[in-house]
Amino acid sequence: MTREEAERLLSLAREARFIGPAAPAWVERLASMREEFVEAARFLTSKGEEEAAADLAANVWRLWFLVGDVAGGRRLLAAALDVGRQQASRSRALALYGDGVLAFRAGEQAESEGRNEQALEVARAVGDREAEALALVGLSRVALRNGDYPRVQSLAAKARELTRDLGEAAGAAPLHLLAAGTRLAGDYAGAADLYTESLALNRRLGDSRGVGMELHNLGHVEVHRGNVKEAERCFAECAAVRARDDPYEAAMTGLNQAAISFARGDRDQAAALLEHTQATLDEAAIVLDPDDAFEVTWLRDNLR
Repeated sequence: MTREEAERLLSLAREARFIGPAAPAWVERLASMREEFVEAARFLTSKGEEEAAADLAANVWRLWFLVGDVAGGRRLLAAALDVGRQQASRSRALALYGDGVLAFRAGEQAESEGRNEQALEVARAVGDREAEALALVGLSRVALRNGDYPRVQSLAAKARELTRDLGEAAGAAPLHLLAAGTRLAGDYAGAADLYTESLALNRRLGDSRGVGMELHNLGHVEVHRGNVKEAERCFAECAAVRARDDPYEAAMTGLNQAAISFARGDRDQAAALLEHTQATLDEAAIVLDPDDAFEVTWLRDNLR
């Protein structure tokens, strides 16, 4: 890795957009370059440029998340975060949050909580409300998996308040977690309202992944409310926008089909689809997010 190459990759990371309508094109463009970004982060820290390495990682870590390479993404973030002298900065806070997200997806609760606590401390030290809100979102995810739904709602509500005047995009993650906490607390009517609000927000932002995610979530809420036709409509629209090469999303499409089959009274079909869903998850070594894990368990229990 030369300095020229590292600086080119840093510039590319700053230019890339992994949220919104441009995200698919950026993923396609940069997916094959993931190892180059890791080497660039290592080069920068070896030269004592820890802030530049954190900046690179903070801007590009979502690439690994979107292609389902959690371990690779954590290697990038470790290269940027765990060596040299680290100073508080927005980039460091955002990179710590990113590693918290990837640790959460890997099922590493303690590591996710630790990274998000660090992110929160750094964000508050530099007075960055957006980074602070994301750290609170990260901690709310940990609370979600721990089953502490009042804490999920409290942290997400604080994050929403921090982002009130920072633009719509900054409020997307807090709103999503508030909806998830409300749903798993058993308030399906409240969750439906929040997911509908979040869906509309993601449509305005042009975030097709966010749109698919909230259609998926809203569909399951409607299954629990007995609104099978509405759930079926949500799942059909969700399937049309999902990334078919993402094993997590492929598994969730199978889960959605299983939920509809069960709601329609076809228990054998539901069981077969759920078995296929589980096989997809096992093959990819995926640890489900808590809300999706709840639906898998709920369906399995009802099929027994």
